[in-house]
Amino acid sequence: MDNQSLSSSVAKFSAKFCNELNQSQSVVASPLSAKFLLALLTLGSEDPAHSELLSSLGISSDDEIRSSFKSLSQNLLSIKGVTLNVANKVYIKEGDYDLNEDLKKDAVSVFNAAFEKVDFSQSKAAANLINKWVEDQTNNKIRKLIPADSLNAGTSLVLVNAIYFKGPWRSPFDPLNTSDQPFHISPSETVDVPMMYKEDDFFYSESKELNAQLLCLEYVKSKASMLIVLPEKIDGLNEVLAKLADGYDLIGDVRNMFKKEVQVTIPKFKIETEIDLAELLPKLGIQSIFDQNNSGLTKILNNSEPLSVSKAVQKAFIEVNEEGAEAAAASAMVMVGCCLTLDEPQVIKFTADRPFFVAIISNETIYFTATYRGN
Repeated sequence: MDNQSLSSSVAKFSAKFCNELNQSQSVVASPLSAKFLLALLTLGSEDPAHSELLSSLGISSDDEIRSSFKSLSQNLLSIKGVTLNVANKVYIKEGDYDLNEDLKKDAVSVFNAAFEKVDFSQSKAAANLINKWVEDQTNNKIRKLIPADSLNAGTSLVLVNAIYFKGPWRSPFDPLNTSDQPFHISPSETVDVPMMYKEDDFFYSESKELNAQLLCLEYVKSKASMLIVLPEKIDGLNEVLAKLADGYDLIGDVRNMFKKEVQVTIPKFKIETEIDLAELLPKLGIQSIFDQNNSGLTKILNNSEPLSVSKAVQKAFIEVNEEGAEAAAASAMVMVGCCLTLDEPQVIKFTADRPFFVAIISNETIYFTATYRGN
């Protein structure tokens, strides 16, 4: 799978993931963070889980997982000007337990994962150990990812992925231009939110299919950017999300954007979200890994003990202000034994005063998604 195909598969997975989140309030997620864990599980599974995972991830084979995620990990190291950390860790039950030798090699060479033996029977201490690692990887933005009551003597394995991003804008907003303005949370209701303003040259386009304006705000050195998809209609966001989840090529739109002079008005905002992946993933076709009787997770450990995922959770955070954006997410899985550019006026107005979609992108890969609805 080449980088363009991988970017496309990440974008499609991200859109489907985001479309299943709460559509009545602002949310943030890192579908990519979940995808790292799911890809690792795929390499340790057999049917029916194996087929479900490959299909949902939009990847055709184990070899494609190895090549594409290795390439993705290398791309992460090449991003300059921003802080972008992706870390994977496998916590294994103390004793004779270990990962299957082949999977362990993949975990290290493909996902750059680290390993640690843990006494899960000491649930509070084990949870504190895992949560401290997550806090360290996410600049203390993601706290208490794993509750102690999700671990016990029957826990064999915990997979954790943490992702953290912080980037200053290439051209910051002036705080003196920030003021409270009305934001339409629905066609009949507004709330006042702090809105930032700047006129500058931005990558911009319009999509007839999405019925939306698209704007890219670049970070320092322009290796990463924040894409905002702003529906024309106040209540148009859910329709945009549905089209993205249906396979609309958003990355194709990004490739076709041009720099134009734009008057930009966007909110300052901070969003924190906790996602129950055990509830969300089955909606994406990933069900077997949670089945205690037939999970398909037979090639994870170095013994024949049956495994299933008993808890899967992601916490995510994003803050956008005049200086730039900061975002973090962590996912964990606990296993137990068992476009078109139109002719516009000279200066374009981009006023995000209604619900919109956000993606943080680098090298055409989506790292975070969010929807801002003014709440």
